[in-house]
Amino acid sequence: MTYKIIIPARLGSTRLPNKPLKDIGGKTLLQRVVEQAKKSNADSIYVATDSEEIVKHCAKIDVESVLTSKKHKTGSDRLAEACNILGIKEDLIINVQGDEPFIEPKDIDNLYNLLADLEANMATMYTDLDYEDREDNNVVKLWMNDGSSVKDFSRNIDYLNPAYAKKHLGVYGYRVNFLHSFVAWEQSHNELERNLEQMRAMDNKEVIYAIKSDGSIHLGIDTPEDLLKAREIIENR
Repeated sequence: MTYKIIIPARLGSTRLPNKPLKDIGGKTLLQRVVEQAKKSNADSIYVATDSEEIVKHCAKIDVESVLTSKKHKTGSDRLAEACNILGIKEDLIINVQGDEPFIEPKDIDNLYNLLADLEANMATMYTDLDYEDREDNNVVKLWMNDGSSVKDFSRNIDYLNPAYAKKHLGVYGYRVNFLHSFVAWEQSHNELERNLEQMRAMDNKEVIYAIKSDGSIHLGIDTPEDLLKAREIIENR
């Protein structure tokens, strides 16, 4: 079975407007994400966006794009619409966030392999928590069961035993038919209370599997400070 990558990219970030087009060492943030994705074994890569400007930029950086609605409440809704537009029905897809310029291509392949090997509907990634991440409620934590399944997610490190908390990485793999079921469900209590979309799956008794990242840099670009860090990393390479 092959798999496809879909990268969501919006201009409307409140903390960092026009985020996908921000320059990092002579390339846009989106271009760096796309270049990392192209190093994976995915058979195709698409950018899902609500912006004509992003569509034009995708043509310049040689990646296919899909123009989706501006009205989606969640990233999964945009992902599902992109699958419909592209006619993707049976494949596994990996949702690579458009703000992860240093994502490890091997991680993308490993996430696909986890989905395929376990015949899972949904999977994600994690890494070890840095000291500064522990008390940061912008950093989502997860706890694992024995094996590859997730026990729970929370922004609060004291929600479960802090000693076993891991840092959740917002990279997801889905079986497409499950994705359509997921977006048809009502937003759940824990999803809204914790502001964590993945809780909708867990509240509907769906098992989410996870695999540890092999990557060395885990930096999502959400703020001007994150952008400066990314530029420093590129300059020092």
